Amino acid sequence: MRRAVRHGLVLLAVTALLLLAALWAWRRQQQALRDGRLLPIAPAAITRIGVQLPGAARLDFVRRGGHWWRSGTPPAAVGRVRLDALAGIAAAPVVRWLPASAVVPARLGLAPPLALLWLDGTRLAFGALTPLAPERYVQLPDGRVALISARYSPYLGTGGPQADAHAGTP
Repeated sequence: MRRAVRHGLVLLAVTALLLLAALWAWRRQQQALRDGRLLPIAPAAITRIGVQLPGAARLDFVRRGGHWWRSGTPPAAVGRVRLDALAGIAAAPVVRWLPASAVVPARLGLAPPLALLWLDGTRLAFGALTPLAPERYVQLPDGRVALISARYSPYLGTGGPQADAHAGTP
């Protein structure tokens, strides 16, 4: 009987260790996913969006009751597909981070930026596409620059003085 109890305790200890290791690995994976996103804000939690394109006035939108409304007098209802896509930029996977010390904004199309996007007050400045891949430079308020897929860019158009920097924008 003593031998069976000892084997049971060893099996219980091994099971507990395996569960702890699985929990630790899961937490590290979740942290890596959060670190690999543009912003720590969940897209569904975003309630305010602002967009400013070159030569245009800033447009502000607010989510109330699950619907998007254009700010202004009077407020106007807006289709949610485009604004949900803009909110989804918060969760864009980051291909690579550039440290603020290594950034020359004019070389990356960030001085002036091609588009500005505010997600719940967090300002994102969108710059040019990278030369060899369909990735766009995005500057965060802390000065860091992220490379994200160009498909996560607000639509920037193809006309105007900066058309070459917009080429390839989906």
